[in-house]
Amino acid sequence: MLKRTLWLCVFSLMGCQPPDATSGSEIVLYSSNDVQTVSYVVSEFEKQNPGLSVLVVRAGSGALMRRIKAEASNPLGDIFWSGGLSTIAAFPHQFQPYALPKVTGAFESSDVSAIPAQYRSANDLWHATNVHLTVLMSNIGAVPNGKLPKRWSDLAGPEWHGKVVIPDPHFSSASYVALFGLRQLLGDEVYARIVRNAVFVGSTSAAYQGVASGEFAAAVTMEYAAYQYIAGGLKGIRLVYPSDGTFQSPEGMALIKGAKHLAGARRLFEFLASKPAQIAIFKSAYRRPARTDINVSTLSSLPTMNSIKVIPQNDAYMASERATFLKHWDQLVSLR
Repeated sequence: MLKRTLWLCVFSLMGCQPPDATSGSEIVLYSSNDVQTVSYVVSEFEKQNPGLSVLVVRAGSGALMRRIKAEASNPLGDIFWSGGLSTIAAFPHQFQPYALPKVTGAFESSDVSAIPAQYRSANDLWHATNVHLTVLMSNIGAVPNGKLPKRWSDLAGPEWHGKVVIPDPHFSSASYVALFGLRQLLGDEVYARIVRNAVFVGSTSAAYQGVASGEFAAAVTMEYAAYQYIAGGLKGIRLVYPSDGTFQSPEGMALIKGAKHLAGARRLFEFLASKPAQIAIFKSAYRRPARTDINVSTLSSLPTMNSIKVIPQNDAYMASERATFLKHWDQLVSLR
C-alpha cells in the first residue's frame, strides 16, 4: 500500500493524471495528508471493504483545490480529504452534497450528527474529520537565549530572525488559518515583523521536520505534527500554546462534483466520519477528532480542548477573504 501511495505521489508532483480508474470498485482519493496517515486509512478501509480499492493522489490542499477546479469538466478524483474548511469553502462549485445513504454493511457509528454543526456546511457539501490546533513547535536546543516563546508577538523580536519557519499559506490551508488569525490578533505592524523574521517552506512537513532536526528554533504548525515527535521520544521538542490564544483549523472532506465512483466515495466518506476510524486515526497520528464523543485526553497526554484558549474564527469570512489575504501576503513577502 505504501508503495502505491508513493508512486501516485510521483504522478501528482509531475502534474500527470492518475492511472485510469474506470472500475466501480476503485476510488480516487485526493489527499493533502501525510503518507503514513493516508496509507493507514486506506489499508484499514480496504480491509473492511474487500470489494473496494483506493488510488491516492497526494499534494498540498491548495494545489489539489486548483487541480479539482481545472478538472471540473472531466473529474479524475472522487473524494478530497483533507484541507481546512476555509479552503474548501472557497471552492463550493467543485463539490457535491453528501447525503448519508443506507449502504449495506455501513458502520453503525458513522452517524455524522456527532460532528458539531459548525464543522458541517449548511448545504451538506463538506464535513470536518479533525480539528487541529495551531501551536509553536519549539526545539529547546535552538531557541534564542534558551527561552521558549510564550506569546505570538515574541516571534517579532530581532533575535528570532531566520529562526522561525512557516509553511506557505498558498499551499497549506492550516498555515492560511494561522496567519489570517495572527494578522487579526496582532495587527499589521507586529504581523509584518513576524513575516520578515520567518523562513517559508512549501509544505507543513518541511516546517516541523526543520524544527525536529534543529535547523529552526520554532515552527508555526499543527499540534498533531509536533506531538508525534514528543510521543516518539524526541526529548528536545516542546509544544507551546501561546498565552494570547491560538486557532482551530478544522480539516474536512468532500465529494468531488461529478465523481465517477460516487458509491465507493460515499463509503469512504462514511468510514472517515465514523467513531472507530477517528479513534484509530488519533491513535496512529494524534489528530484531534471532530466528533464530540471522543475524549483525546484519555488516549494521550494532550490537553483537553477546554483548557486551551482558542480564538474564534469565521470560516466563511476567511474563505471570502482568501484571495485578498494572499495578495497582501505576496506583497509583504516581496518587500522583505
